Amino acid sequence: MCSSDLLVNLGGDIRVAGPPPAGGWRAGISDDHRQPGPRQATVALTSGALATSGIAVRAWRCGTRPVHHIVDPRTGDNPPPAWRTVSVTAATCVDANTAATAAIVLGAAAPPWLQARGLPARLVAMDGTVTTVAGWPAADGRA
Repeated sequence: MCSSDLLVNLGGDIRVAGPPPAGGWRAGISDDHRQPGPRQATVALTSGALATSGIAVRAWRCGTRPVHHIVDPRTGDNPPPAWRTVSVTAATCVDANTAATAAIVLGAAAPPWLQARGLPARLVAMDGTVTTVAGWPAADGRA
């Protein structure tokens, strides 16, 4: 039996497995992964997955109206803007990505929804205010 530690980046969703390196796998989080420079947050993953969903990158204008790629299935339209980005850690990339995207759709209801499910998350409001829930580290730390 062979054991190894690994980190897989699936288009920005990250999954780690095996024994982590000392201090965990360090992952930077930002609103726009295409822009070089310092990240807005860094987290050390020791297990599971991390996903960030947001409205800053895949966005455009429809006439004079700003729109983005996240659609509220209840309305068929973009949800009212509450969060610029939401990062969530979970057991799998599917779970983390689903929760992060759902949080964008849920808007103000997202923090208690994530908390009730025990999903550590970092939510960045449109004005840049950061809200953390369910044990997400307040500063650089482990998730």
